[in-house]
Amino acid sequence: GARLLTGVTVTGPVTSPTGRVTGVEARPTNRVAYPGIEGPTTFTAPLVVDAGGVSARLATAVGRIKNERRPMGVAVRAYFRSPRAKDAWMESRLELWDGTPGKSDLLPGYGWIWSVGEGLVNVGLGSVSSRAQATSIDYRAVFNRWMDNVPASWGFTQENQVGGLVSAALPMAFNRKPHYADGLMLLGDAGGMVSPFNGEGIAQALMSGRLAAQAAAQAGARTTTSGREQVLAQYPKALSSEMGGYYTLGRVFVALIEHPEVMRLCTRYGLPRKRLMKLVTKLLSDGWERRGGDGIDHFIQLLTRMVPEA
Repeated sequence: GARLLTGVTVTGPVTSPTGRVTGVEARPTNRVAYPGIEGPTTFTAPLVVDAGGVSARLATAVGRIKNERRPMGVAVRAYFRSPRAKDAWMESRLELWDGTPGKSDLLPGYGWIWSVGEGLVNVGLGSVSSRAQATSIDYRAVFNRWMDNVPASWGFTQENQVGGLVSAALPMAFNRKPHYADGLMLLGDAGGMVSPFNGEGIAQALMSGRLAAQAAAQAGARTTTSGREQVLAQYPKALSSEMGGYYTLGRVFVALIEHPEVMRLCTRYGLPRKRLMKLVTKLLSDGWERRGGDGIDHFIQLLTRMVPEA
């Protein structure tokens, strides 16, 4: 079976003279729990997986840089003790103002509130840009302004805050490719798999793990190098088949909503229309059926087939 090494930090890839990734260099930390790992060491493997998150250190080390023309999101969140911990549903706020509510521009993103149990709620906001360049938006300030304008009865105050305000970058729409080449496979955030529609990355990471495991298992059963490579090359194709067209639509969506006037029109005229919001909810949440479903599902399926894969 597998051997899990905790307290060991990967410091870089090991490559062959032809550029193939054949393993990793690593060093122990003060938490290492395995005898024999007392200093820098090397691990070799027929397949190396970078599932190291947005930093994607292995991928970066072998020259797989992010595509600056793909969307990049930013999310900030905090935990509060609040009576809203009893809520049965997650709440999404589609109106994020960069200043005084109703008197400033709407940001391309949304806020959320959901219960995590034991009297706590997760409160956060996410925004997105159609390019990876840094923006001038102070997201912590936007978060604090939002908290200043929510009902006092919710208890979203500094006194009720548990822990600090945490922020994270969200690499979107396959912004780092190829997802497999030369012995190195990229999963989850390392491959830029966050949805540009909603900033969700957990489901996508799990799906990439499933597809990667299938490819690795099938490759391991092949008896030739060319046979193994042929199987592993199906992994990025499977990702594109699952999410490629959907993410291309997401890039168009982001390019539109980053204009405040478009956001203003969407919230003013779109939110009151239930039929339209059902379509929007399915599209943005990735809750549409890939096969079968109702008329809305069929419409989204058609859209994803009409555009090139990301």
